[in-house]
Amino acid sequence: MEQLLQLVTDYWPLVLCAVLVILAAQWLVRSLIRLISLFVVIGVVLVLFFQFSPDQVIEMGRSAVQATQEVVEKTIAPVLQAELEDADISFRPDGSYEVKTATLRIAGKKGDSKATVYYKDEKFEVDIGQLGELFQQRLEKAETESAG
Repeated sequence: MEQLLQLVTDYWPLVLCAVLVILAAQWLVRSLIRLISLFVVIGVVLVLFFQFSPDQVIEMGRSAVQATQEVVEKTIAPVLQAELEDADISFRPDGSYEVKTATLRIAGKKGDSKATVYYKDEKFEVDIGQLGELFQQRLEKAETESAG
């Protein structure tokens, strides 16, 4: 018992980080369960009280996701395209790159699917595959221009 107490006192920052990670994971799982249960309750209410078939409820969910994706493509894609046209893209010898536009900055490493997006005072870790093919094409074009 004394060895365990000594270990905890010696490595208290690691123990504190582990406790915080466990609490954050617990909060995330609890939030996901609440969200999923909400959707299940809505689906059950639609099936039992409003006489929708389960297939209709599933199709409603798919169409909602599709509509959201279309809105994102119609609003965010043009803004991203306009931003990327005037972007300053720089590459470093270590394989990292930085894209600077009027409103945001994207930093990442070539071949890595994750990048960091800086917008105002916020910092987001994103999958650059979600930024679309447009971003990838612009990045490749800038790389060939800087190499040539």
